[in-house]
Amino acid sequence: MKYRQRWIKRLIHHAPNAVIILSALSLSLNMMDSVTSSRGHVFALLFAGFIFTSIVIKPLRMKYVLAAAAFIAFFNAIPELSFDKLVSVMYLTLVLLAFLLPSPIPTILAAAFYLMYMHAYLPAEPIELVNSMMIGVIINTILYSLLAFYFRNMKKENELNAKLNVQLNEALGELEHMAYYDMLTALPNRALLKERMIAELSKETPLAVLFLDLDYFKNVNDMTGHNGGDQMLKDVANQLSSVVGGDCFISRYAGDEFIVVFPYERHEEVDALAQKLIHSFRTPFQLNQKQIYTTLSIGISQYPKDACEVESLILCADKAMYEVKRSGKNGYRFFSAIQSEQLLRQVKLENDLRSALSRQELSLYYQPIVEMHTGTIRGVEALLRWTHPEFGPIAPSVFVPLAEQTGIIIEIGEWVLEEACRQVRSWQLAGNPELTVAVNISIRQFNNAGFTTTVNRILKETGFDAALLELEVTESMMQNLNESMSILDELKRLGVKISIDDFGTGYSSLSVLRHLPVDYLKIDRSFTQELTTDTAAESIIKLIIDIGHTLNLEIICEGIEKEEELELLQQYGCRIGQGYYFYRPVSSEEMGLLLHRGTPA
Repeated sequence: MKYRQRWIKRLIHHAPNAVIILSALSLSLNMMDSVTSSRGHVFALLFAGFIFTSIVIKPLRMKYVLAAAAFIAFFNAIPELSFDKLVSVMYLTLVLLAFLLPSPIPTILAAAFYLMYMHAYLPAEPIELVNSMMIGVIINTILYSLLAFYFRNMKKENELNAKLNVQLNEALGELEHMAYYDMLTALPNRALLKERMIAELSKETPLAVLFLDLDYFKNVNDMTGHNGGDQMLKDVANQLSSVVGGDCFISRYAGDEFIVVFPYERHEEVDALAQKLIHSFRTPFQLNQKQIYTTLSIGISQYPKDACEVESLILCADKAMYEVKRSGKNGYRFFSAIQSEQLLRQVKLENDLRSALSRQELSLYYQPIVEMHTGTIRGVEALLRWTHPEFGPIAPSVFVPLAEQTGIIIEIGEWVLEEACRQVRSWQLAGNPELTVAVNISIRQFNNAGFTTTVNRILKETGFDAALLELEVTESMMQNLNESMSILDELKRLGVKISIDDFGTGYSSLSVLRHLPVDYLKIDRSFTQELTTDTAAESIIKLIIDIGHTLNLEIICEGIEKEEELELLQQYGCRIGQGYYFYRPVSSEEMGLLLHRGTPA
């Protein structure tokens, strides 16, 4: 089908030219045969010369001038033609003019000339014949003009389509380049890296993945600015490309991180490549007329020795690279040289955590927050849990830091907030309209652009009352005070309540605390556990409660497990608490039953 369409387009493209040449040739030969005098032959030759020059020449104005000259000569030779000869050339001239010149006016003028000239053949020719020829001239003038117009437009359309196809292919090529290549260094990016690794792994031959990280690159950015840092990355990319040569595939993975994929035969070849890369960075880079020194930390993983999947190989190489960083930088290390059961488990957990949300391995448990003097449940805290298909339940203290490191905490945190609001909203509608929910916010979530927009969207989508949502932030998030204040102010404008979690374990000063737009202070469980055994802990808790009350903040105490702790906290003026003394964290189903029964703790 495509082959047929291609030939049709070619035919449409070349047909007008063929018609012009054939009609001009036929017309010239007819004129030479039809005229009898030497004068007529001169005009016939002039016509042929001018008309073929007009066909060949490109400028449109000259084409019209030469065509006019050709037909002046032609019309001067016509008186020598008999009526039947005139009829034989008449239609050829109309076809030629219609296809040769883009304007229909010359064709119409020629037709008008024929209509007037035909009267010269009366009464020698029957009037019916002359009249029928005149009608034929009019009809064919219209027909040839329309046909020429159609072919001319089709040709233009084909040329335009061809031009558009070229532009489209160029644009698609640029888009493909943007999709698979880093804009700064022109090296293959992460997407192309993964495709290449998949292709290499399908060969089932040994493969080394070298994870390269520039040492002290932050210092370069600080010294030269981001423009200098960008130039440094370009220079590094050029140097790496020249060092590894054509045997390796090199890509920019992220920031100042590069990955080299090396199909090898002997282990010594990988050693040699790593040493070559390290050695190449002994020469300083020239940046803004300054000599800039940097070194490489390289982690190496091997297929099939360390892992058999793309992500796992990259992750293993990344872990090995961080071991180099911890041990002094400027070197390389194989993942196999540092592997242990614990490290392998951590690598697997980190890898599996990326897909835990999509595989529905994550769930929320809820721990009631109670009014101490009545035991009434005033709210719940949403607590994230992960049940690994192989290792079973994973402690939050293990997987949350992993989520922070990989950045997946942003996606997970958004899911936690949305799921908690949706679930608690259903309990509110079931007869607990004032039930609050507290959700922990990680530092990466808090600093992520558009965090407040996400909170607002979730509140609207779930129909949750912002005044019943408590977002728990840590003291460490407050170190950049101006930025933190801006985010907290935006959240407060939404109507959300803010709680400082684990208060007393961080670095907050009273001068900072009094300016923060917060509503609650949560006393960390580490103080609560020592409340009845350590006078220092007791003094700290009493001080935190007094500070909170002075600043008009509500105090929530975590980790209450004993009645003696409850009595002391009430004595110090703390009204709200949570802990095993009241309730353990429970699933959403169990929490629903607790709320339905309405039994005090």
